Amino acid sequence: MSFRLHLLKLRFISFPKLWLTDHRQDLLVILLYSIIAIGLMGPMASSEIIFSTGETQAHLAYIIQGRMALEEGQFPLRIAPYENNSLRYASFQFYSQIPYILGGLIYKFITPNNPYTAQKIMLWGASVIGGLFIYRLSRWLTRSQIAAILAGLSYMSAPYFLNTIHARGAFPEAIAQGILPVVLYYVIRAYNSPKPHYILLGGIAWFALATTHIITFIYGSLFFGLLGLLLIIKTPKTRALRNQLIRVTIGYILGWLLGMYFLMPVALESKHVSMRFYIDQISPYFTNWMTPLANLLSPTALPPTPTGEGITYGLTPAVGWIFLSAWGVVLYYYYSSKTLPPQLSATRPYIFALLWIFPLVLFITWSPINFWGLLPRSLWVTQFTFRFLTHIMWSGALLAGYATVLLCPRRLNSRHLLIGILVIAIACRPWLPIPRGSVTVKEIVEDPKFSHSGAVDYLNRSPVETLYGNAQLPLLANTWVPGHGSWDHFTRRLLPVVFENEPSWRILPVWQETDNPVLILEGKVIQNTVTSSSSLSVAVLELHSDENKQILGEVSLNQPEINLRIPFDRKKLDNLDYSEGLFRLQFIVTGNMENDKRPEIEVDNLVLEGMSPENTIIPLDVTKDQCQLQGIKTLCQVSVTEQAQVVQLPIMYYPRMQRVKIDGRLVKYFPVNYHDYNLVGLRLKPGNYNIEVVFTGLVWANLISFLAWLSVIVVGITLNINKTQKISKTTIRKL
Repeated sequence: MSFRLHLLKLRFISFPKLWLTDHRQDLLVILLYSIIAIGLMGPMASSEIIFSTGETQAHLAYIIQGRMALEEGQFPLRIAPYENNSLRYASFQFYSQIPYILGGLIYKFITPNNPYTAQKIMLWGASVIGGLFIYRLSRWLTRSQIAAILAGLSYMSAPYFLNTIHARGAFPEAIAQGILPVVLYYVIRAYNSPKPHYILLGGIAWFALATTHIITFIYGSLFFGLLGLLLIIKTPKTRALRNQLIRVTIGYILGWLLGMYFLMPVALESKHVSMRFYIDQISPYFTNWMTPLANLLSPTALPPTPTGEGITYGLTPAVGWIFLSAWGVVLYYYYSSKTLPPQLSATRPYIFALLWIFPLVLFITWSPINFWGLLPRSLWVTQFTFRFLTHIMWSGALLAGYATVLLCPRRLNSRHLLIGILVIAIACRPWLPIPRGSVTVKEIVEDPKFSHSGAVDYLNRSPVETLYGNAQLPLLANTWVPGHGSWDHFTRRLLPVVFENEPSWRILPVWQETDNPVLILEGKVIQNTVTSSSSLSVAVLELHSDENKQILGEVSLNQPEINLRIPFDRKKLDNLDYSEGLFRLQFIVTGNMENDKRPEIEVDNLVLEGMSPENTIIPLDVTKDQCQLQGIKTLCQVSVTEQAQVVQLPIMYYPRMQRVKIDGRLVKYFPVNYHDYNLVGLRLKPGNYNIEVVFTGLVWANLISFLAWLSVIVVGITLNINKTQKISKTTIRKL
């Protein structure tokens, strides 16, 4: 019995002491990075006024709604409970997970009165973790702790990292920049060590990156793959190399399996969400104006175009002279010296790989030629070329560690460390902007809306194949993409008007023969946007012909409100060709417009009446009062009459990811248009129904992720038990 008590005492008292002794230097590094990271968060020092440049407000609202989602029982997060009039907008399912789960938990349990503090804690943590794992990796590569400390610090203070946090306010991307070095560390350790825990931790790191920022995950996969390819070129081709690649591949596959519940909807079900339209239409080449070479090489923060204030706010892309100098120093020594310092000889292939990756990333960021047209459009997901500066950060930081050793081949000491910290601090200063803003945290808490693209990026826009009576018709063109212009129309519901002989705005399916549609248009005319004798005509056109059109009605715009009822007269429309089952609806403005300025008409109601009961909906205005939320379930009690037999539920439509039950039975559902997105529709016979709707995601993908996580937990516990037993036996022998 005394031996067992001695063993327990050894485990619970001796082990922590031994661990603290072994990791004392690492803990001091963490303390150093923690203090420096606080200083780098200076522009966000206020706890009441938001540094409201970029997207900071939107992501603060995401954290608030993340807490709401957790409190209603969501885990993992899928639905933004408050956004878009609480119509169950699946932004978390398609956008990001980890930042808002952790941010929501910190807000709920640690900073319950201030979500902005929770956001800052997350950003501070990302900075520390990113720097720490660059430090760990650089120490392994250079065998120099001081060089590694400076490498980690250069990563934390990288211009683009600070730009992402402060000027852009891109919260998930900043968190991903903190996770990326963790992934790189475990990838390289798994590549060089057969220990299974590196594979396990690497898979978890890949999962965290994928569920934080999909763009960083995709291009992290590509550039880490390129790093591996360059290492293979410089490595003897042996069986050991094959085993190394197998270990890295298993870790990557494990990350996919763990994140399958998130990645599969993004990969398979996002083809009809708004953001996908943006990616398919806008090549990154046309965003390279934000990354001119002069800015990228500038030693100070400068906007890509002049600003009226003369003060730098917003995007100021730059590589940073710390990284540029490090690349130049390492390049010189690598190719001019026959030998390198002894501690660098073993990792010479990594120097070669980093020296080539760095200028390649710089070239892609600059993008002086349109090579993007030759690449798959799926790679256009990056949207903006400045995002490649993330890969300048990790490659440049590791080169900074190498450069430190090459410049000081003798033993580095604390003096070198202090000088290095001072140089890095001076170099990063221009990317710490003077804070500005007037929006308070209280205002966001009271109305935590995403605004701008955050509220429209992940709306489902599956093509509607049927015209439904009483359903609000779309107001934006079929090709609209998230942006300031579409957001203005989205919020104000402006009628898209055209001048004579301009292209049509909207393609719609042809009504069925049993229907006798009547267009109802009600709205307000903003009088200061129209001139005298202005009018609005409603026209129907063939799909491919602008010449063959029929004017169905006309109304003067010189009145504060319009109220139109326009029958689709079959006699007028019989000569149009509807062979493809589609037609175009057009609102034409006539009159003398000043400077071609378009009149503004704010739409209150734009629907078709006169449709058959099978194609007439019970609209959202009715069903929203018949439904209530209980946890993650939406429960509705709906009565269906002979006049309208399609139920439009107050729930956004996402195919294959929602479970709909009627009186306990699973049923199929379909999209019913509501303005410029879709709601869940059900076709029912007259009667009373109890309806239950739950957003589940892809059930099969959820199951794979669950089994993967269960396996990781079991294997992790087993490895930990075996490790503890080995340490216990070794320690007992010493005693």
